[in-house]
Parts: sequence; structure tokens; C-alpha cells
Amino acid sequence: MLELVAELGENGSAGTVTPGSVLAEVGFDSLAHAELAAALEERMGIDLADGGPACPRTVEDILELVEAARSRSRSGQRARPRMGRMQRGAARVAGGLAKWWFHIDIRGAEHMPAEGPVVLCMNHESMLDIPVAVLASPRPITFMAKRELFRSRAGARVFSELGGFSVDRDAFDLGAIQTALEVVGRGEVLGMYPEGTRTPGTLLPFLRGAAWIALHAGAPLLPAAITGTDASMPPGRKVPKRVGVRVAFGQPIPVDTVDDPAKRRAEAARLTAELRAAIEGLLAASV
Repeated sequence: MLELVAELGENGSAGTVTPGSVLAEVGFDSLAHAELAAALEERMGIDLADGGPACPRTVEDILELVEAARSRSRSGQRARPRMGRMQRGAARVAGGLAKWWFHIDIRGAEHMPAEGPVVLCMNHESMLDIPVAVLASPRPITFMAKRELFRSRAGARVFSELGGFSVDRDAFDLGAIQTALEVVGRGEVLGMYPEGTRTPGTLLPFLRGAAWIALHAGAPLLPAAITGTDASMPPGRKVPKRVGVRVAFGQPIPVDTVDDPAKRRAEAARLTAELRAAIEGLLAASV
């Protein structure tokens, strides 16, 4: 394990990494944490999701994660249930009303691949973005959503049934990474917001996680632009205003699988720039 951490960290080397080493000081960034989760799954068959501390700070935290995962395996703990079982039903029940209320204009839906894994990436304007994207998409979507939405047991159950799983935006959440890899590994659509937070009217620099996941699975990146949801439901508003909303899907960006961790991280940077430019173009065309 120490050798693996040294291999993935930019500042680590064999013999210098100890259980007490702080991952940030070893040179771990968000993609190094993602590479760690993938390597443990591929080399050791260990699923880090839901085991031990979700966001490790030191090498010792990782060792605790691994031991917790092994304990679950020995006890025969069953895999986590699939998410999104209520999504299509909820869309059928409420979809007609929502499309009428928001005058949802859907463009380019034919660009969604009919089958196979897809990483759907969108700008993030409002809390309405998730339900609007679900209604616009020809296929079910499993979303990565902020952990704050899952604070209560009831809320967590509802969001899971509707196709969401939590991510801690303030730390390196290995469990969320593992879940995202499982989604694309099953050939499903993974929904992500590369900006990492809501930014009405402003397109922030993109995080590289979406591109990295696509490279790990050989899944195309599908850009999409959402407009109007910020005006309908700005922060603090409880009831959405009746405002026109548009969802525009762009051409999918082909992505080949890259197995080498160093090459994968470099290619993730290039694809992230291409993805952001595509969404920026879709937003400009929607004005």
C-alpha cells in the first residue's frame, strides 16, 4: 500500500511514505485520489465506498478504509442497492406538468448515445438543474450530488431512489469516485457538474474528475447547457417561478480508455478544456 501511494503522489518516493504521511504533502490531488480508488479496485478487488473515513487525510486513513472493506467482504455484506428505481416513474407522473410550467425547450437530445456508458456534463445554475435534466434526457441518469442533500435519512432515501448519490465537495471523496466508476462500469449515464458548485450566469473553470472517469471507462463525454433555471429558482426561493427553460445537448466527445495513470491525468486536462469549450458554445448559442 505504501508503494502504491508513493507511485501516485507527485512528491512521494519509495521508502519515504509512512502510515503517518499526510496525503497532501505526498502530492495527492483530486485525480491521485481517484487513481487510488481505481487501483485498489483493479489490483486488490477492494471497494472503498461506504467503508471507514470517506475522505482520507493520511496514509493511515487509507489503511483503515482498506481494512473496513476487507471486513465487509469477509462478513458477506451485500452490495449497495441500485439507485434511481423511482426516477422514470417520477418523471412520468410529474414530467408533463413540469414541461408545461417551465416551457422546457429540449434541443439535441438525439446526441445522447442510445446505449453504453456516458458521462453527461452540464453547467450548474440552480437546484432545478437535476429534475430538468432528467426530463430532457432520453435515458435515465445517475447523478453525483452534494452531500448536504443527504443529511437526513429520509432525504437520503428519496435522493437515492431518484438516482442521486452524495459527494463531499470539500474533500477527496473516495466513496463517490467508486460509485461513479460503478455507474459507468454498468454502461449507464453518469450526470456531473464539472464546475463543482452552482454559479448562475458564470461558467467557472472545470474540475477534471468527469474527464478522468470517462477515460477510465472509455465513455464519451456528452456536453449539455441548461439555461433559465437560475431565473426560475434562484438561491433562497422555495417555489419556482414560471420561466422558460432550455436544455441543449451537444455532440458527444469520443473518449478512449487510457490505462496508464500518468497519461490518463494528462489527457484529462486536455479533455476538460475541450468539454468546457463545448458547453460554453452551447450557452452562447442559447442566448
